[in-house]
Order: sequence, then C-alpha cells, then structure tokens
Amino acid sequence: MESDTTMTAGRKRAFDKTEALDKAMRVFWENGYSATSVSDLTEVLGINKPSLYAAFGNKEQLFATALEHYMSHYGAPLMERLTQPEDAPLADRIRAYMLGIIDLVNSKESPKGCLFVKSSCEAGGSALPEDVSQSLRVMRQVNEKRLARVLETERKRGLLPATAKPRDIAEYLVSVLYGLSVLSKQGKSRSELIRIVDIAINALPTPDG
Repeated sequence: MESDTTMTAGRKRAFDKTEALDKAMRVFWENGYSATSVSDLTEVLGINKPSLYAAFGNKEQLFATALEHYMSHYGAPLMERLTQPEDAPLADRIRAYMLGIIDLVNSKESPKGCLFVKSSCEAGGSALPEDVSQSLRVMRQVNEKRLARVLETERKRGLLPATAKPRDIAEYLVSVLYGLSVLSKQGKSRSELIRIVDIAINALPTPDG
C-alpha cells in the first residue's frame, strides 16, 4: 500500500492564482504588453491555454488584472510616504516617495523601469487595445488627483505658498517620475536618478514668509 508520504510527494501542487498573477505581471513588466504572447504566459505559469483563459480571461483581461495587482502591491504603499510621517517637512516626504520609485524601477530583483510607465508608452497606438489604453489614462489621472489632493492639503497647512497650484505641481512630479522610469530602463544608475530627484525637489515652491 502506498504511504501517505509517497502520495503527498506525487500529488500535483494546487494552482495558486495569486502566485500566477504575480508571475504574469513580471512577464508583462519585462516584455511589455505587445511583446508578450499567450504562449509566454502559459510557459511561465506552467498551465495550458484553456486553464489560463479559465483563470484570468484573455490576454487583455489578464494584463488589466496584472496592472491592478502591480499598482496595489507597489504603487499604493509608496503613496503613503507622501503623508507619513505627518510632521515631516513636505519636501522630505515627496523625496521619500520619489526615492521609493527609484528603488522600485532600479531594483535588481525586478525588471527595470515601471510597469505602468512602460505600458503607458505603448498606449495610444496599435500596440495596446483601446480599452487598456483608456484604463492607463484613468489610472494616471487618479494618481495625479491623489497627489494634487495631498499638495492641496499641504497648501492649506501653509507648507506650500498660497498661490501654489497643486494640480500643476502634481503633473510636474508625475512627469519626473515617468522620466525616472525611462532613464532607469536605459541604464541610469541610482545615484544619477537621485540627482534628478534632488533637482525636482529644489524646484518646488517654498512656503510664504
């Protein structure tokens, strides 16, 4: 009679959807949407096409889910640096947030660059389906609005000039973050990216008085 140990050793490990989603996210992160095939995904996930479709839908649906996973797993925790610690100078919190972005896009443990930015660079043409391009535009707008709300709160607290325009500053900072991702992908070092952040921080308006 076969022992329980032998049966356990021979039993196929259960499919972990969260783990599979993380693997798929990294494939898109490395290759981009258009250069990632369904075959690439099934190979990395270790499942066949019917199983992929059953678990995640088609390639477009899987990409959208992977992008949401990326934003919640990486983007949301970094956004918290903009408001914590509450008593830290605004410039220090923004710098901490941007340094977190640098660590993400320049990490040796993940593909270079930012999945969101890399995907946005594919948007607007034939590389990405229009639904995905629209989702990326909405995500960018949401991120800019969140950042603008933080800056508006700081303006009301007197940590920005009364004449400061939070929305314009938010758009400027997001543009810098996009640039950091692209430059990291092109091989810029962490120290070079930090110099760019320091210049961006020094360009921010200072409190009145």
